[in-house]
Amino acid sequence: MRVLIAVVLLVLALAGCGVPVQPRPEPVEVPTPTRTSAGVPTAGGASVQLWFVRGTRLEPVFRRSAPADLHAALDLLVAGPTPGEASAGLRTALVPQTLRQAEQDGLLEGVLTLSASRAFTGVGGGDQLLAVAQVVWTVTGFPGVDAVRVVVGGVPLEMPTDAGLTVEPVDRGDYRSVRPPVTATPTGTPG
Repeated sequence: MRVLIAVVLLVLALAGCGVPVQPRPEPVEVPTPTRTSAGVPTAGGASVQLWFVRGTRLEPVFRRSAPADLHAALDLLVAGPTPGEASAGLRTALVPQTLRQAEQDGLLEGVLTLSASRAFTGVGGGDQLLAVAQVVWTVTGFPGVDAVRVVVGGVPLEMPTDAGLTVEPVDRGDYRSVRPPVTATPTGTPG
């Protein structure tokens, strides 16, 4: 019986400790996230938005990056999902290879030319379209990049699109079949 009384007294004592009840709610100011040059929210740090694959569709992921530029985004994209992202069901269609920015094409403003290794051409089956879409969706998230051309050894690569193969620059509209569902929310922590 003494144990029961001690427990009841302890519960009452703990219930008495804490924050007193307020007569009315008080507003709380929450700062609005800012946007980086990559167009992704930040909260105290820079991030880039990458595109990985869930099932047969693209899914956005935020990654912290210093600097939050195109080169860093390509390096992170090629590195693939983190172990946590992979265990959450994300994957990459890219094979380990190097993608580097050649230059923004001076002939057609807004076209980014990327130089890829031969390994980029080794992606097979349905992953070909997904691999190119991952690259296109990632780099076109940066200001001034509207389309992408990939070259291997200086020669434009024939890239798969929803409409078939092309050597012309491609953009997000060429990959509507794998675009993320409207309800997709980015994985990772912005900023």
